[in-house]
Amino acid sequence: MEYIKKDETTLKVVKPIEEVREYNLDFLRDQEIAILRQKNEFVAERDKELEEVRALIAKCEELGVKSQKEIDLANEISKEKV
Repeated sequence: MEYIKKDETTLKVVKPIEEVREYNLDFLRDQEIAILRQKNEFVAERDKELEEVRALIAKCEELGVKSQKEIDLANEISKEKV
């Protein structure tokens, strides 16, 4: 790949597949900011969901709600002891 400074604000990239694209530096920086903003919003939403799920798990534990997987495992273990 070949990188050429076309002018003060533009990077020209020549790719081996003979595709030529030109990128304006301001556009690239705006893209970077937009992508980071979207990423941060996505992570914040997932963090909020994770917090809610963990609160629900804690409430289940507080109330003695059991996991079916734990019940099945306990049943298997008790069968082996007999």
